[in-house]
Amino acid sequence: MSGFAVLLLVALVAVVPGQTVPGQLESAPDDPVGALALARAAVERAPAEFGPALAVAGALTALGRTDDALAAFARSRSLLPDDPGVGEPSAFADAASAYLVPALLLRDVDRTGEAIRLLEEAVARRIGDAEIYEQLALLRLADGLADDALAAVDAARARSLTSPGLKLARGLALARNPERRGEALDHLQGALRNGVGDPVVVHLEAADLLVAAARYPEALEHLGAAAELAPDEPEVVYRLGRTLAAAGDREAARKALDRYRLLEEARERAAESQRLVSGETVSALSEAQRLAAAGDLEAAFKRLTGLSGSRDDSRVADVHSLRAKVLFSMGRTGEAAASVAAARRLEPGRVEYHYLEGMFLYAGGRPRDAATALERAVALDPDLGEAHGLLGMIAAEGGRFGEAAERMERALELGLEGNAPLRFNYARVLEALGRSEEAKVQMEAFDRLGQPPPR
Repeated sequence: MSGFAVLLLVALVAVVPGQTVPGQLESAPDDPVGALALARAAVERAPAEFGPALAVAGALTALGRTDDALAAFARSRSLLPDDPGVGEPSAFADAASAYLVPALLLRDVDRTGEAIRLLEEAVARRIGDAEIYEQLALLRLADGLADDALAAVDAARARSLTSPGLKLARGLALARNPERRGEALDHLQGALRNGVGDPVVVHLEAADLLVAAARYPEALEHLGAAAELAPDEPEVVYRLGRTLAAAGDREAARKALDRYRLLEEARERAAESQRLVSGETVSALSEAQRLAAAGDLEAAFKRLTGLSGSRDDSRVADVHSLRAKVLFSMGRTGEAAASVAAARRLEPGRVEYHYLEGMFLYAGGRPRDAATALERAVALDPDLGEAHGLLGMIAAEGGRFGEAAERMERALELGLEGNAPLRFNYARVLEALGRSEEAKVQMEAFDRLGQPPPR
């Protein structure tokens, strides 16, 4: 994707301050896993209703599970009425979000064409939300479709839709037409006055228009404002230097371009340093895994000690997870639970971390906390048989035999037929419920597996 396209795609970031999703959606909940559990329960109660399906998609989005979220949004759209553009304002906003949020997700993974087609479908279904047209215009611009972008803004105007973001989108579209740059500049300056969009991007766009008209002093005012807002952004400093040179101020241009080179070199050094740290982390993880597999747990733990890395490094959670597994194998269950909890906080969307935390907490004699972690795992993956089985054990130990039987039966349905301890404990639960014949069936299945009874 070109730098121009990237600028366009972030141009409206400040329309809804503090959010990266459309304004009509509520911000992500403090506990997105809990929100997902509630949404899934609502879907079970009303599988054909649009609202619960949309809530599942929103929770998956908050957890960063893009592919699952896209599938859930598609499911929610299939439940919309034939004419979703008619109805209560709140229902109308929800219908718009079922198109807008997945379009933004597709945009963020460079699937711009799909995002455009999705928003075009929304327009065809008469979902006339202003943000739909804003993003459609920006995405078309990013794809080099300036005339189509302007058509999207004009279509919004024809439907009496107006918003600060639409005016900015119009300015950005008009800026691609040499004959309408003056009009485009008016829109961009209006956006700056009204605080619409990312001011750095808007200043740069306005400066480009002024440079094209050889209005260098005005262009430099915009570039200077952009440099004050983003003094360490190489692109801003580079454009400032080039414009100073075009305006004839060679000394100031030289200083700006020298600073640009320094910023680029610093960025490259930082990236190289991060690559080295990441490489060291990968190497340490590989060596620790080898040592653990060979049974040298002390050496594996020592190799992982001190590894932290940057929070942005995806391997940091892997370090915490592997350290937890090593600690658990060493019998240090409390520390293991704490370590995997650190991994879970870094990547709350990874079901493995929730399940491992539940397993370690259970082994450490904390069944209530274990159940909480396991329920989170099930919320993320309702088909995780191991979590259902362990929740069944916790319920049985708490004397809740009916719940235990349901959980254990679900675990067997999800592929744990060959799990001998599950068969044995399920048989005991069925006996406690007075279901002797079913218990006998489970014990026969256990005997066929040829394993000794668990203690």
